[in-house]
Amino acid sequence: MTTTRTLLRYAALTLAVVALTLSASAGIKSPRLLTKIAQNTPAPVIVDKGSEMKLAEKSAKENGGTALWGIGHSMEPLYAPGTAVVVKEIGYDDIKKGMTLVYRKANGGLVAHSVIDEDRRGYVVQGVNNDEPDAVSVNEKNIVGVIVAAYSANTGGFHQTMAMNNTKNAKVVAMR
Repeated sequence: MTTTRTLLRYAALTLAVVALTLSASAGIKSPRLLTKIAQNTPAPVIVDKGSEMKLAEKSAKENGGTALWGIGHSMEPLYAPGTAVVVKEIGYDDIKKGMTLVYRKANGGLVAHSVIDEDRRGYVVQGVNNDEPDAVSVNEKNIVGVIVAAYSANTGGFHQTMAMNNTKNAKVVAMR
């Protein structure tokens, strides 16, 4: 009982630290929403520089997903530019607030942003470092999938902290 209680306190404290760290520099300021993102988006696994995509491709092959390079700064501090992510198809009704989805824009470009709400057009998404939600909602026509794994060589403070506290263990997707 004490061990379970201690683990729950540690997990709650870890999520609180993650939410506070994200809110200190991110466009999304709601601690509750940032906690949902930390719970429902996989933290990056810190790997040797140059091995990010190789590991993402291996994971994608084993789990039926697609490996993509992340570019841009909209998902910082969660994902640094150059993070390789694994995207897997998801049932539209299985999407939850805080998940990071990849969707296709009208011009064909891919974007990875986190679900913050739902409206009549679909799921409202926003980069954690952006001040405003995306103009386009994610719907059944433009969704590519959900990020299920991430690999980064960035050993900066927050990225390393996220990887060490992680309990869920080519092409380009924009994070801008």
